[in-house]
Amino acid sequence: MSYKKRASALVGLALLLGLSACATPQQRCIASATADMRSLQAQIKTTEATIARGYALHRQSVPVTSTRLCYDRKRRPFPCHRTAFRQIETPVTVDIDNEKSKLARMKAKLAQAQRKAVAGAKACRETYRE
Repeated sequence: MSYKKRASALVGLALLLGLSACATPQQRCIASATADMRSLQAQIKTTEATIARGYALHRQSVPVTSTRLCYDRKRRPFPCHRTAFRQIETPVTVDIDNEKSKLARMKAKLAQAQRKAVAGAKACRETYRE
């Protein structure tokens, strides 16, 4: 993942967290009621991408330490170390038939999760009228 993509993802997450603090009780209730469905949809999307690619992607954070010049209070230079983390993606072989059967199971569960989400959202709207 490139720096720009990571930065925009972090900005999006910060905005989402900021907006969730401003969410109404009804919005929070609906978000909670639809969480399982949204999670399942994300898993389906990932599995479909894995099948289309023919391999999975393993993501991990790797520390990268750099040395730079820092200054003390008297403006005297000294070497200091900074550790940052970057994400690397490594291709991983998968059993495509197994992934396809997993996808079919998830799609079957999705219908049930959607019904549950619709019922939960309806209950939220009735409980927390705006």
